[in-house]
Amino acid sequence: MTTRIKRKEYLTKTRRRQILKAALSVFSTRGYGESTMADVAAAAGVGVGTLYNYYKNKRDLLISLVQKLLVSESLINILDKMSDRSSRDFMDSLLAERLEFGFGNAQTILFLFFEIQRDAKLRHQYVRQVVAPLLARIEDYIRCQVRNGVFRKVDERVIARTMMGAIIGSMILYHLEQRDSPFRKADLKELTREISCLFINGLVRK
Repeated sequence: MTTRIKRKEYLTKTRRRQILKAALSVFSTRGYGESTMADVAAAAGVGVGTLYNYYKNKRDLLISLVQKLLVSESLINILDKMSDRSSRDFMDSLLAERLEFGFGNAQTILFLFFEIQRDAKLRHQYVRQVVAPLLARIEDYIRCQVRNGVFRKVDERVIARTMMGAIIGSMILYHLEQRDSPFRKADLKELTREISCLFINGLVRK
C-alpha cells in the first residue's frame, strides 16, 4: 500500500514538472495572453482533461510555474532554518541563494514578471500566493531579532520589502546592463558580503 502511494506521488510530481516545463516553453514562445490550455497540453503530451486535473485554469498554471521557479527548495531550507542562524549568516545565505538563482534565470523571471503585470487578477493572485508568504517569513525573522535585542527597532514590513527590492533590482540590472553590469564581473561571495553589510550594519544595535 505504501509503495503504491509513493509511486502515485512520484508520478504526480513528475507529471507536474512535465506540464510546467511545457507551460514555460509555450508562454515564452507565444506569450501568456495568446496561449491556451490546449497549447500547453499538446506541448506536454497530455490530454486537455488531464491538464485540468492538475491546474484549474491558465492563471493557476502560471502562478504555479512562477512559484515553482521562484520558491526553490534551497530557499525554503534557508527560511526553515533561519531561527538557528546568526543575523549575518542568515543574510549571507539568503542573498547568495537569491542572487545566484536570479542571475542564472534573469531572462525567464523577468519575462514572467512582465506577463503577471499585464493582468490585474493574476498580479493579485501572485502577490497573495507567492510574495506575501515569503515577506511574512522574513518579517517574522526581523521582528524576532528586534525582540531579542539584536536589531534596533525598525518597521519589519518596510525592511523585508527593501531586502526583496534590492534582490529584484540587482537581477533586473544584471539583465539590462548585460556585459557592462558590475554584477557580472563581481565575485558572488564578495558581492553577497557587500550587500549583506549594507543591511546588517544598518540593523544591528550599536
